[in-house]
Amino acid sequence: MIHLFRQENKRQEAFGQLFAAHYPRLLRYAVQLMGDREEARDIVGEVMEQAWRQFERIDVADCGGYLYTAVRNTALNRLKHLRVEQENLEALREATRMDVESNYREHEVLLQQAENIARMLPEPTCTVLRLCYYEHLTYKETAERLGISPDTVKKHISKALRLLREAFNDTERK
Repeated sequence: MIHLFRQENKRQEAFGQLFAAHYPRLLRYAVQLMGDREEARDIVGEVMEQAWRQFERIDVADCGGYLYTAVRNTALNRLKHLRVEQENLEALREATRMDVESNYREHEVLLQQAENIARMLPEPTCTVLRLCYYEHLTYKETAERLGISPDTVKKHISKALRLLREAFNDTERK
């Protein structure tokens, strides 16, 4: 038992040294990528958490490249997600303008149609759409919850949006 305690103590000490050596530089790098210190802290914290979980597999002497790459990839994923959120925000603003400019009831009917169509989507596309748009999870969070890759989540979202567009186009033609 004492052996396990010492081993865990050494692991924590080694990770603490890795953290102290790399965190400030990784944070500066993330701030450059994101332009937002709080976002950068979140990203570096997420990368360090991943590094802690995979610490036994990391070569501590040569992990700088791994950490910088992980920060860059996490930042790119976050930027993509923020871009999608911004696009959704623009769509919401447009819908709000539509509410003001048109009949509110017509808009409610369209929203109800969209929800009905979304419920009829095949699984797991329906679940992915619900998690990303109704529960506001990132692609990564959705992927982790469902045990699939973020790319698979992206494909399901693309499929869902395509099917929604097609269904609305069919409804408009009638």
